[in-house]
Amino acid sequence: MKRKWMNFETMFRSLKDGLRKFLKENSIKYELSGCGADWHFEVYVNNQEVELINNWLDENTITEVK
Repeated sequence: MKRKWMNFETMFRSLKDGLRKFLKENSIKYELSGCGADWHFEVYVNNQEVELINNWLDENTITEVK
């Protein structure tokens, strides 16, 4: 499967820590850096891993219910 770099930013420490743990547990290559008061992830993924990460983010981020 072809891999590509994708990115994600968050201002929440708990989300940063949780995503970092999730990526490590799933052996997904990433780079984490500070971005002002926020954190910036660069994640090297294939399509299957993108789906895993998106599902994790959907379950662990705040969403607006209308």
